Amino acid sequence: MLAVTSSLHEGRDGRAHLVVRIEGDVSMSTLPKLTDFLNRELAAATSPTVILDIDSVGVLDDAGLGILMGFAGRVRASGRSVAVVASVARLRQRIDETGFDRAVGVASSILDAGRIAR
Repeated sequence: MLAVTSSLHEGRDGRAHLVVRIEGDVSMSTLPKLTDFLNRELAAATSPTVILDIDSVGVLDDAGLGILMGFAGRVRASGRSVAVVASVARLRQRIDETGFDRAVGVASSILDAGRIAR
């Protein structure tokens, strides 16, 4: 099961950041739902920074990482910055192994993510 929610969070700089929380499995079977949600959020977003909080993700397969990477690219193309929150050790290891962290800033908290977003 996949649940995706969004909210605005005030960063240390006083600006509002769009935080998208993803819970559950990010895999082939949930990608259509995730992609639709992310596209709608990006189209409606007015904040300069988008933060993806994946701390509650159970499974994160290669296709799921691809969707997140593609979304990060679309965020940047829209003139915004993006970062990912991943403080859970198994998620950090997965991100490190795939090199995802070389393309997208990864932080261990929402506050830190707002600071390192690029």
